[in-house]
Amino acid sequence: MPAAEATVFCMTPTTFNKDGSIDEDAFRVHLRRLVAAKTGLFLPGGGAGEGHVLTPKEMGRLYRVGVEEARGKVPVYAGCRESRSAAALLEIATEAERAGVDLIQMYQLDNGHGMIPTQREQEAYWYELLDTIKTPVAISIHYDAKFKATPEFMQRLVKKYDHIVALNVVGSAIGWFIMMRAELPERIKFYVGAPEFIMHSTLGAAGYINPSNNMIPFTCRALVDAWNREDYRMAAKANGAIQRFLAVMNQWAPSTARWVKMAMKVMGTGNGVLRLPYVLPPEEELKKMSDQMDALRVREIEAEARDYVLKA
Repeated sequence: MPAAEATVFCMTPTTFNKDGSIDEDAFRVHLRRLVAAKTGLFLPGGGAGEGHVLTPKEMGRLYRVGVEEARGKVPVYAGCRESRSAAALLEIATEAERAGVDLIQMYQLDNGHGMIPTQREQEAYWYELLDTIKTPVAISIHYDAKFKATPEFMQRLVKKYDHIVALNVVGSAIGWFIMMRAELPERIKFYVGAPEFIMHSTLGAAGYINPSNNMIPFTCRALVDAWNREDYRMAAKANGAIQRFLAVMNQWAPSTARWVKMAMKVMGTGNGVLRLPYVLPPEEELKKMSDQMDALRVREIEAEARDYVLKA
């Protein structure tokens, strides 16, 4: 059981019209679903949000809509996207700061073309970012990056910049997580992915980040509510439902955006429109996903979880 109540965040998608333009009305409707399930928001970033095909101004507009719809109701965080220079990330982070988000997630320097940044290069990157942006920051040390900042460097970084408030370490191994949690001050919150939430929560994780909320938000919220209430029977039920759901979704991974849009279309909460280079798989693939979701009783479990979350 964590010392403080755990929470859950959703990596939100970008809703598009059939012509590829942003469907702001659909985005607002979707955010309201998530807020109703008491889910914190990571507004469109580089994964589920298709951030790499959005302009900085488009991302800024999505951040502003998110703030309008959800700030003060649930935490509203900006997901940003991986960038190959501090200047490129600052362009996005500045939009997020102007929008008034509660926190900005910043990725490590993107190691394009096989680049592994040296310690001095990492320092130059982070100092430029953190000297400029003053909104609270979460640093993402993502499993897809081919390098990890050392504990010693992170110690120095959080000591130098007290507006670093969290580390997002989705997919982290237990040994590495234990080492990082032990080396960094308690004020730094650690957020993990859904698959490792239960284990890592016993070791100091403050919650989890997950794109499955886009389809099963109450099931995802029920997991942390049950954990916080020490209702381990319900926690096991919700966790099992999420893990089995992800096992189905992972047939269409990698690319979170693809399976999120597929699943939203299957569940009738989205039109499935992706921006190139993503292309929605054919109808037989959607049918396959739908049949497997039915076999898992996804809709029934979500309805039960809704009752559990809202009865509190």
